[in-house]
Amino acid sequence: MPQQPLPKILYISDVPVELSSAGATLLYRLLEHYPKDKLVIMQGVGVSKDQPRIPGVQYHVIKSPLERLRYTRFAKFLKGLFLAAEVIGSSKTKKMIRSYKPDIILTVSIRLMWVHAFRLAKKHKLPLYLILHDDWLTSENHGRWQGYLVSTFASMYKYASERFCISPTMEKYYHSLYGVHGKVIYPLRGKDDKVLPLVTGRKPGMEGLKFCYAGSLFTGDFAPMLDIVAKYIGELKGELHVFSYWNKELLSKYPNLNAEHVTFHPFMHATDLMRKMNEEMDVAILLNSFLYELPFRYNFSSKLVDYISAGLPVFFWGPASSGSILWALEHGYQAVVTLQDHNLVESMLGNLQLTEKRFAYAKKIRELGIPEFSYEQNHETFINAISDRH
Repeated sequence: MPQQPLPKILYISDVPVELSSAGATLLYRLLEHYPKDKLVIMQGVGVSKDQPRIPGVQYHVIKSPLERLRYTRFAKFLKGLFLAAEVIGSSKTKKMIRSYKPDIILTVSIRLMWVHAFRLAKKHKLPLYLILHDDWLTSENHGRWQGYLVSTFASMYKYASERFCISPTMEKYYHSLYGVHGKVIYPLRGKDDKVLPLVTGRKPGMEGLKFCYAGSLFTGDFAPMLDIVAKYIGELKGELHVFSYWNKELLSKYPNLNAEHVTFHPFMHATDLMRKMNEEMDVAILLNSFLYELPFRYNFSSKLVDYISAGLPVFFWGPASSGSILWALEHGYQAVVTLQDHNLVESMLGNLQLTEKRFAYAKKIRELGIPEFSYEQNHETFINAISDRH
């Protein structure tokens, strides 16, 4: 039987499709090699020169006139207007439906552009494909409009031709709520990303270990948690290298993150970052939030994929219920602290000073992660689903 041709995708979402970080990187890697004439991207966030777009693909940035008020003190009074803007939708997206004639609409359930994507799909009787990075129900609150949006989200989830959840925990959770199954697409490596050799030991002449952190600094309690980790790394005569967006003023209250053994690096593309981690670092740090334990049950850290590809052992700290940590625990990985106990953090960081321990952890997590986060497996799940539109 001849293979069904790939559909023309119209992507409508607040999440940018960029080689940058978190959900944006996942989307970039998923769509990077899709036929350029069969993909149009309409996103709610612009792209800087440091965050490259997929070459040859048509991009449009859709910004409401209200956008400049979103982060002001007036925002809490304007939630209804933000929602109304998405219900009404952009004239640009409506014109694109007529001129481009997409076969499917693809969206991500973050902020509110998914409302417009859902309405367009229903109006034009187009299949809707839904990507879920975080649990919208617990990570966002739109005040008096939340009830309406929760109902709309439920309708969209059931209407969608397929739902791509970031973790098995999330898929099970939504199935229990809405009675329909989804598919799991983990954060994935890029098609051309190399899996680098395992990091086996410290480089000659190095006095202490080099730890690296490439996650968010300003999500929940991540900054104070990393400050604690930095304290013990300093006591062990090690270094902490942070590859993340940071703000000097916001970090001023964390003394250990301002210590001499902590270095903040500018933005690096994932491929360059993985190479630097492989060549210069000894241990990667992954944090999940105690403050936001509920939403973290269902998400999955995209940085875990890069850490594993870089050949590093990973030190996890966060609740046992959170997606990435639950994954590690269920697979028998042991470099994990699941309590807010600073003594346990100190002990695990001390344990990681042993070369044979680090190598064993790096080998174990690579064996677990390479097949599950492969480009081939996750991309095939996506392509097979959108190609089957009956």
